[in-house]
Amino acid sequence: MTTSLVRQVLPRPRPRAATDDVHGTTAPGFASVRHFFERACREAGPPGSRGAALAVVRDGEAVVDLWHGTADPVTGTPWTGDTLMPLLTGSHGILATAVLLLADMGALELDAPVADHWPEFAVRGKGAVTLRDVLTFTARLPGMAAGLDQRDVENPRMMAALLELHSLEEDPRAGGVLHGPWTAGWIVAEVVRRVDGRDLDLFFLEEIAGPLGLDVHFGLVPDQLPQAARISYDEGFRARYRALDGGAGDGGAGDGEAELFERVWNNPSPFPADAGVWSESRRRYAMVPSLGAYASARGLARLQGVLAADAVRAPGEEPLLLSRRTLDQARSFWAEGLDPLLGGVSAYGEGGLQLLDEGLHPAVRSGAFGHQGPGGVAYQAWPQAGAGAALIRGRLTAGPGARVLDEVAGAVDRALRTG
Repeated sequence: MTTSLVRQVLPRPRPRAATDDVHGTTAPGFASVRHFFERACREAGPPGSRGAALAVVRDGEAVVDLWHGTADPVTGTPWTGDTLMPLLTGSHGILATAVLLLADMGALELDAPVADHWPEFAVRGKGAVTLRDVLTFTARLPGMAAGLDQRDVENPRMMAALLELHSLEEDPRAGGVLHGPWTAGWIVAEVVRRVDGRDLDLFFLEEIAGPLGLDVHFGLVPDQLPQAARISYDEGFRARYRALDGGAGDGGAGDGEAELFERVWNNPSPFPADAGVWSESRRRYAMVPSLGAYASARGLARLQGVLAADAVRAPGEEPLLLSRRTLDQARSFWAEGLDPLLGGVSAYGEGGLQLLDEGLHPAVRSGAFGHQGPGGVAYQAWPQAGAGAALIRGRLTAGPGARVLDEVAGAVDRALRTG
């Protein structure tokens, strides 16, 4: 378990009165976004179990800052604009951003073997695996062979040691498993530690979150626990992960597919039957690189807004975070496919950023990137509009959060045309 003493200087949460109404503000031209958000909240589950936040930052200014409902159904704590949500598999885009900053600093190269920085990783045929392979889920290391439990995954150095002994997956589908809950984070965290000397959580705080004033963290400290949301699942959410509790689930998969699914998504499950695992203090303090980023909607949207602005800067212009050269490379198409285990098509740029199609609003979403997390968590950077958007919610649902951001993109489109 790793935590950063530096993070304990972050501001304490500001208590607010409990209410079931939507709170917050929208700038002129964005009033319709409140309607989209209210509808999404109604669809997220019964009253008392749902809480969510939506934020949009454009040209560095917050134009949407909304929140609703309950952050912790057990204690009744209301959701506020400062509530921190565990992003779970949505942490991947935050993880990739940390690696891209190290690349921008000249500390590593995406197409260099992981073993250049971590020699022990090269054994058992892994010597040619690059960071780009890891970030784009094409490294053929989507899961673990050794049996793990929920406490094991809270020890990133032990997981790194196990990965040293791991072979590349022989199943031919493994190179196309474009979602993976655990392994990419442990590999990245170990590379960051060896390259920089700081653990991932401290590196991210001191180089990204702290300088930019972002409420985005890998793991929490005690003063932040009152801000943390408690996740829960709606009735259909876990059915999406058809073999979470063992077996192929549909009766039609062969043994090979079931075994691969078990190694990737049930060793252990990132969405255990008892969702309370993610609300235990031990888990919140731990540094779980691929699933344990915590963020407020404000913090996520601001980070995406920074990346959107940097992505369209003139070459050589001083960036807020990442150079235009690094972001151009990171967003260059690298991998796309239908995940053989979960279904759904995903596309990644060379730096592990998830590439998004234009949808109905190309003036806003052309060149968009970000990440879609589980159960409706989503965040996106829109370079053409100079904007970043984020939706987080505590009750994980089977419906995609990206749908809400599609509607938000429409509001941004209208604001661009009328403003």
